[in-house]
Amino acid sequence: MKAQVLLPKIFNFSFTYRTKKEKLTTGDIVEVPFGREKEIGVVWPGENFAPKDIKIKNIHKKIGKISLNKNFINFMKWFAMYNVAPVGLVLKMAIGGNKNLFIKNDKNFDLRITSAKRFNLNKEQRDALKFLNLINNKFDVSVLQGITGSGKTLVYFERIKRIISENKQALVLLPEIFLTNEFKSRFYDFFGFEPAIWHSKITPKNKRIIWNDVINNNIKLVVGARSSLLLPFKKLGVIIVDEEHDTSYKQDEGVIYHARDMAIARASFEKIPIHLVSSIPSLETFNNIQNKKFRHYKINKRYANYPLPKTKIVNLNLKKIKNSFVSDESIKIVKKFLEKKEQVLFFLNRRGYAPYLICKNCGYKQICNNCSMYLTFHKSKNKAICHHCSSEKKISNKCTDEKNCDFIMYGPGVEKIYEEASKLFPASKIEIFSSDYMKKKDHTNSLFSRIRNNQVDILVGTQMISKGFNFPKLNCIVVIDADFSGRGYDLRT
Repeated sequence: MKAQVLLPKIFNFSFTYRTKKEKLTTGDIVEVPFGREKEIGVVWPGENFAPKDIKIKNIHKKIGKISLNKNFINFMKWFAMYNVAPVGLVLKMAIGGNKNLFIKNDKNFDLRITSAKRFNLNKEQRDALKFLNLINNKFDVSVLQGITGSGKTLVYFERIKRIISENKQALVLLPEIFLTNEFKSRFYDFFGFEPAIWHSKITPKNKRIIWNDVINNNIKLVVGARSSLLLPFKKLGVIIVDEEHDTSYKQDEGVIYHARDMAIARASFEKIPIHLVSSIPSLETFNNIQNKKFRHYKINKRYANYPLPKTKIVNLNLKKIKNSFVSDESIKIVKKFLEKKEQVLFFLNRRGYAPYLICKNCGYKQICNNCSMYLTFHKSKNKAICHHCSSEKKISNKCTDEKNCDFIMYGPGVEKIYEEASKLFPASKIEIFSSDYMKKKDHTNSLFSRIRNNQVDILVGTQMISKGFNFPKLNCIVVIDADFSGRGYDLRT
């Protein structure tokens, strides 16, 4: 008897193997010979074809008692086709490239259960929950929109509680790895247990424990980044995409895909509802709402009728400033909040020190050789970096015609604002909240702890800080170069 086996490698086709006495079904995990090596693979749907004069190798053995279900396999096949990727690479994203996920565990996921806190929904939240609960056992896309602080999270927590009570599983997608730990404590308070956290930075041991408990329906709630979408859930009941408008859901390296769109497809294959949660729906989602493809509910008031923050526009055309990016009026306001021991955020969605390097003698601009984008100077690394393709370059004082250049750094980045804030407020403790400075877990956790304990006075941050973090003492935000957010190469800006 023959079987098709797909290997988690850069192949867009399966291989024919011969089975022994053991009966295999589609989705079984097996060990097979491949060249001189032993590889893992998955019994894949397809016709068994091989020329008569070709010797077919035998499958060594079936690994464990687990099997990928039909819906998940069909989703992976569609995922590969839609994103023009080898199906073997998509399988690798789901099961890894070696036996690590299938080694027998000594224990299951550590489910620490405690008494959950009680949270009462207001009328708008209860109405929103009824809206989400209307459709339960079939595919449906609904959008839960609400202004910042309206309590959208509590609504979908209640939705998840119902799904779990039916012995089904729930997946919550978050745009950033950093958000998973932030949400972990909120889930713990509400449900009385910690969810399984899944992203690329967790240890191989934890990945193995979570993967096996997900496929066996022992884990009911997973909170994760993009990669959690390819976990082999046994009884998936609902998918939540929080901050669905966030650009971080788009993966630009390796297999390129948009996790929000793939989540909708996964829900379609699983025949389950999916909820897109956002304060400002993306352009694509807004279009689908207008065309009646997605159901839509909006929460208009903040939780407990908490007032919206006061805003003030400082017109820099009228109040010109020299050699600075922070106006005198902003400085006065910031000082008032610092005197009250409250935290201040300088927000600028621009990494690095300066977005442009231009020679004041000849006008030469530092441009990426790969993609013709302007290079951003990063003072911490003393390099010019392309934020499009990540290529790096040391700055030379020579132009292409061998003349000497005198580069000026045009425009601000978070490093420049940090430098300026340090001079304006020398007694304050200032930190940069940017992906360039938050690559180490210990440093990141330490920063979160210091912010919550009010040991940081001023934060200088990019868009990362706007993605659901809760800092109780942060009561003043200064948006630097606000016009910049409306400029760019993307129609979504």
